[in-house]
Amino acid sequence: MFLLVSVLGGVLVAGVAVPAAGVTAELAKVSANALQALPKDIETPPPAEGSTVLMADGTVLTNFFDENRAYVPLSEISDTMKQAQMAVEDQRFYLHGALDLRGTLRALVRTSSGNMQGGSTLTQQYVKLALLDKAVADNDAEGIAAAYDRTFARKLLELRYAIALEEKLSKDEILERYLNLSYYGAGAYGVEAAAKRYFNVSAKDLDLTQSAMLAGLVRNPATSDPIRYPKIALERRNNVLDVMLSQADKPEVWHFIPAVTKAQVAAAKETGFDPALVTETPHGCVASEFQNLCNTVLEVLLQMPSLGPDRASRERMVERGGLTIQTEIDGRTQRAAQSAVSNYVHPTDPVIGLMVMIEPGTGLIKGMAQSRPNIGTNPGETFLNYAMEKEIGKAAGYFGGSTYKMFVLAAAIAKGYPTSRTYDAPKQRDWKGEIFKNCDGPFRFNSPYDPRNAGGSGTFDMYSGTKHSVNNYFIALEQDVGICDSIRMAETLGLKIQYKKGEDINVLSNYPSFTLGAAESSPISLANAYATLAARGMRCDPILLKGVVNKAGKEFEVPQANCEQVIPPEIADRITDVMRGPFNGGTASSSNIRGYDLAGKTGTDGSNTKAVWLVGYTPNLAGAAMIGIDPMHERFKGQKYDNIKLQNQPVRSGTARLRGSSGREAGQGIWLPAMRAALEGMPRDRFVPPTQYVPPTVSVPSCSGLGLNECRAKLQEAGFGTSISQQENAEPAGTFLGISPRDRAPQFSTIRLLVSSGPAPKPEPTPDPNSAPPSSEPPSEPPPAEPPRGRG
Repeated sequence: MFLLVSVLGGVLVAGVAVPAAGVTAELAKVSANALQALPKDIETPPPAEGSTVLMADGTVLTNFFDENRAYVPLSEISDTMKQAQMAVEDQRFYLHGALDLRGTLRALVRTSSGNMQGGSTLTQQYVKLALLDKAVADNDAEGIAAAYDRTFARKLLELRYAIALEEKLSKDEILERYLNLSYYGAGAYGVEAAAKRYFNVSAKDLDLTQSAMLAGLVRNPATSDPIRYPKIALERRNNVLDVMLSQADKPEVWHFIPAVTKAQVAAAKETGFDPALVTETPHGCVASEFQNLCNTVLEVLLQMPSLGPDRASRERMVERGGLTIQTEIDGRTQRAAQSAVSNYVHPTDPVIGLMVMIEPGTGLIKGMAQSRPNIGTNPGETFLNYAMEKEIGKAAGYFGGSTYKMFVLAAAIAKGYPTSRTYDAPKQRDWKGEIFKNCDGPFRFNSPYDPRNAGGSGTFDMYSGTKHSVNNYFIALEQDVGICDSIRMAETLGLKIQYKKGEDINVLSNYPSFTLGAAESSPISLANAYATLAARGMRCDPILLKGVVNKAGKEFEVPQANCEQVIPPEIADRITDVMRGPFNGGTASSSNIRGYDLAGKTGTDGSNTKAVWLVGYTPNLAGAAMIGIDPMHERFKGQKYDNIKLQNQPVRSGTARLRGSSGREAGQGIWLPAMRAALEGMPRDRFVPPTQYVPPTVSVPSCSGLGLNECRAKLQEAGFGTSISQQENAEPAGTFLGISPRDRAPQFSTIRLLVSSGPAPKPEPTPDPNSAPPSSEPPSEPPPAEPPRGRG
């Protein structure tokens, strides 16, 4: 403090007279009380470092940074670099305290005269850099402006900080921080980034020529970086070498290396700058191999409360916090998925192709690819992620088609329905006037609705109905299980329905078409619902991040999988056993992978198809492939969405046309090659066989005195299924005869409604055994008729 008082008092110190008038004018801006109140300590948080996003195997997905910096300890910086920087900035750094009296007083005098001169010591320069860095990190506009303030008052504050800092840190620590904080031009912050940027070496390997060039950049990096201004940079480098040589006769200032010689300096000056060594540190998602996936990771980070209270602060943390962000994206799996999608659907096609894969039991997203993998606004580029939830990917969902049949099946099995539950499923049926159950109870559906089966007609149980994706079987099952309960099961398993404005489960439960996929959802949530079955009823939220940690080892909370057992394992096993049918002779059989247990479902959302699907899983991996209409494509400009369909749309840049086939196109085209590659090397685990389920025997309601429809309604209300069984009877055809069984039956089993087909036909008369058998000879021709006789 004595030094500060002396300076402010205008005394003669070290032979430099401080003009009292000049100092007094500046001092008027700072009251005596303010001087006493100057803080002694400066916060010196670690300088900003970029963040790195890693794939599961440790390879880099991308780097995010506002300032390209990699902090290294002083021991990892070459001695030549340390000496060169001190030579031009503060040669007596290790000899003086916080203030170099001559340089400091000279700067104060010139500042009071209007000449803005920088701090005279390396410590003061570091203070200025640290204050600026902290203001930027805090998004403090006033602090940023103050850091560039070169007034007497500001210099005084920095002096006070410098004194306190030298009491707190060693000279080595200050030099280390200075070299890591300084800007060396061309986007390189800190000596390590600069060494990589200009010479493609680490800071510990910098030689005399390289060190002198970097040391010369600090004072004016914007106009002297060797990439844009090689001539100026070389001149500045040579000046640094000359300064170092001029100090050769001052052994006290050579702290790290012996004094340089004329020969060394001459040789260094002969070396030019090699632009071929210049490297660019890739950063941001545009530089990533998987741009859209990277952009999705960034969006997840920007929604994490642990990184800051708002989006802006989280972005600063990502770009300046030195985070290591670990994902579980497997590079091999991701490349397989991207290759499968890109080979079938091209970026500029009017449809979207995608593939997403999830690890059952953890929720970790192992791969996520789409036909528009690059971010941007050019044709074939997008910032949307079509697989993720809308709040992350910003894209609308898709109708799930027959993949939703699994939810009705699951609701039925969870209620105790036996897999042998049968229904008559005609090729086409109008369900108008039928009784269904919404969230309020039974209601009569009064709209025309006559879906057709893709295959044939007949009587089906859960196995055969699922294997062949029989529409009218599942509507009948949904009628008994309840639409509302089917939707609730879907949400229990992990499906996130994207309800339209003003809609909710109560509205959706009024439509029997739910089981045929008449509700939009994200592909990731549909894949995750099937992954719940693969995990034997353990539902986990899909997650991209495994962990986030900074350089100090602090961990930041990432979105959790929140795994929860939502249905009993034995129920999940029973559902999975039924869902194996499509891959074994059913609609997904062309996508079977030999040697693996597979279960899943194809999906097409009707004749006016908007999307086709295959969602399938093994015990270790669940995957969903989809090809869907992009209604925003210029091809559909001016068309109503309802009139757009997938059939006959061009793919692969117009070299092929879609048929709208879920099994052949979404399945064979995308799901099969992606999953086959992803499963390679994974254990070939088997599904757990379902335990035998024997439903309890219960009483069958009496239908005595009731007509066919009344009896059917009564049985359905009791939870029984019904099927019509015709039998010959003396009663006229169509007469309701009764039920079978009549007294007791397994709960939720199917009761036959017996209907007369009419009397049995009369038997053919029995021939007399004594009569001659009919001749096997052909009948003889009659004799020709005599010609008419004329009158004579």
